[in-house]
Amino acid sequence: MLLRGERTLYLPVLLLFLNDRRPRLELGQSESDGVFVVADLPYVSDFGLGFTLLRYFERRGWGFGFDHFGIGAALERYQFLYLPPPAGPVLPDSDPRKDGIFKYRFSYKLEEPDWRLEGLILRDDSALDEPRFLQGAGGQPDYTTFLIEGATRGAEPLYRLTLDGYLDHNPLALPNERTTPQRLPEAEVTFPRGLEGEFRLNGRVLLGYYQAPSNPLNRSARRLGPYIGAGRLWVEHRESYRPLSPPWPGLSFSLENTFIGRYYSTQNLDENGNPTEFERLIRWSTSASLGQTLGPVSANLRVSRSVVEGETPFQFDYERPQRNSRLEGSFSFNPDPIFSFTARASRDLERRVFDPLAEFALTSRPFPWLNLTASASRDIELGRWGLLRSSLGLSPAPFSLNLTYERQLELGLDRLLTLSAAYNPQPFNFSLRTGYRYWDVQEKETRPLEQIPLIARYDPLELSASYNPPGNTTSLTHSRDLNNGQAIRTELNVVLQEAPNSFRLRQSFAHLYQPLPSLTNPNPFPTPALLDGLAQLTLGLHTFVFAHTIGFNPGSETRFRLGYQYSADALQADLLWNYSEGLLRNPRLSLRAAVREPEIFINEVSAEFHFPESENPLTLEDDTQAFLRFLRFSGELEIFPAPLRPEDPPGLSLQGFVALERLSGNSGRFRVTLREFGPTISFMGREKTRLFYRIVWNAPESGGTNPREFFLPNLEGTILRPRFDLIIDRCCWAFRASLDTLKQEFRFSFALGGEAAEFLFNQNNIILPGGIKLPSPGGR
Repeated sequence: MLLRGERTLYLPVLLLFLNDRRPRLELGQSESDGVFVVADLPYVSDFGLGFTLLRYFERRGWGFGFDHFGIGAALERYQFLYLPPPAGPVLPDSDPRKDGIFKYRFSYKLEEPDWRLEGLILRDDSALDEPRFLQGAGGQPDYTTFLIEGATRGAEPLYRLTLDGYLDHNPLALPNERTTPQRLPEAEVTFPRGLEGEFRLNGRVLLGYYQAPSNPLNRSARRLGPYIGAGRLWVEHRESYRPLSPPWPGLSFSLENTFIGRYYSTQNLDENGNPTEFERLIRWSTSASLGQTLGPVSANLRVSRSVVEGETPFQFDYERPQRNSRLEGSFSFNPDPIFSFTARASRDLERRVFDPLAEFALTSRPFPWLNLTASASRDIELGRWGLLRSSLGLSPAPFSLNLTYERQLELGLDRLLTLSAAYNPQPFNFSLRTGYRYWDVQEKETRPLEQIPLIARYDPLELSASYNPPGNTTSLTHSRDLNNGQAIRTELNVVLQEAPNSFRLRQSFAHLYQPLPSLTNPNPFPTPALLDGLAQLTLGLHTFVFAHTIGFNPGSETRFRLGYQYSADALQADLLWNYSEGLLRNPRLSLRAAVREPEIFINEVSAEFHFPESENPLTLEDDTQAFLRFLRFSGELEIFPAPLRPEDPPGLSLQGFVALERLSGNSGRFRVTLREFGPTISFMGREKTRLFYRIVWNAPESGGTNPREFFLPNLEGTILRPRFDLIIDRCCWAFRASLDTLKQEFRFSFALGGEAAEFLFNQNNIILPGGIKLPSPGGR
């Protein structure tokens, strides 16, 4: 909110929390804590608003905290909660809950035109079975992590000061140091733009004290331990010079330099163990280039040097030492747009050798549809020619042809010949591609032809043809081995579209194929014959598909799927079956549905039904019988609508997750899994008084003294122990009574203010019709 152009108030804070400003009270009794009282009392003050959090546990003691929001120009949120140690046996000294459970999150962020300031302090000691108060806080128990940073904005130089680390509150427990460095603190001065123009200069300086894992390759750092602390000075500057108007036409010149120096407070040791010089790690890169263009001739020369030397005590700062100096030269001659010649050479000044090989390239394009290229490499050091590569490209529409040839000049041996051709009279397209790989020792072979082993020389011949009118596609591809004449793969694709309907057919047949040995694959494996494909028909929101994988080799398995899908995964049904050795295997019907309607809000309903099949001694299930493999339900189903007027009848809904999983074997039993599953009955009385009664089951049981699983149809003489919830909402107040027979726990909650019942629902993980969920500050 702006007042006379000045930022006065951030409305999202008030919109969220003034509307949610209502006291909340919860009473109860649990098996572990005894009688407990939980109260969240709202307050409004000149410096902000929030909740005072009070907690009392009969067997643990008092807890307290606050949840505060500032209302000034800064975005402020301060959360704190202390809970007494859990009741029960005496905890060891290393347990983070021995001295109580601390949870806090202090966040602050203020941004002004010229500077910014932000901070974040986190701690969460709660165990997994404790209700969470700080959603997303995370952290390590008994550790407080903090990040406080201030920085300037806009004009240079820019200043930044950062304090980033953690505090360990339990020295008796094993340390759990961070892998990212702690900055305790780190100060930075930077010039991101610096000097601009022909000569550019920018840089930065960082000074800080860091704690991080040590560098295992540094002997002095290993002596200090696996986790060390040290100071570091980082100096970085970058310079470049590029004259905008050279002394004479055609001249180009540039100079670049980058220096990064890291200087540490740690010292190396001599043979007697006495400290010597301070450690440092330097990265220094310099390059200069000079070029001249005179008509069709241009020459360029570039020299560069890159050095990384020294060592670092930290693992996060490590760089491999290296030294590289290189001189590169190039020459090009372009007397005509249809002709060009280039030459490149590079010398490694450190090793005093030419590396990589020099290259000479010739390119000619006498016509737009004709392209000729040739390139050769030469080892200047040894005076030997390397590989010659030449290509011919013809593209007179609608034809195109590319021919590539490679030859080893020094040995006089042919190496590779590839061919690709295409004919594209729209809307048709025809193409082929293959290659021939010469035997490198062909001129040295003295054995008779019948004694020379047959190896693969030809690349597979790839043939394709397609017909592509607007909206439709029909294509046929085939690959064949020219070495032995065997077919490799044939594939047919048909796509017909007329919105919103479409049809797709894909059939791919992998032929029975035994490839010949080659230099890269001396022991190839045969490929079995396999037909894989699908046919899919889409009519608006309805999609029908038939997919298959048919194996023709002995022992191979054949699979089929007949499926139906409605409205992009809202409803899906699949009928699947296999054949192995001529017998039907694993026939099943799989169903899945998801509904997003106010009366029916279902995340997923899925089931799989197994049909009878032939006897299979390899499986433990009685496959000759029909049975339900699994059934799952997750969401909310409103059987009778919730009443909106006093004269409306009561409403009934089912909510939560339930699953039945058939056990392996022929017992016919099902494992029962329930998560917050049960019915909810709703009533509407006078003056908009609403009453909700819910019964909830959870299985397998995770509480109590003897957790166990449940199976149907025989529950082994036991029954599921539910939780009973009763919620009454009358105008501007509401209360909830909860009795958990599994945990032997009783709760009574009370809230004032509008939408009080919705808060209690959310606090108890109850989803209202339509999937209403509200955030709730505070916690147990």
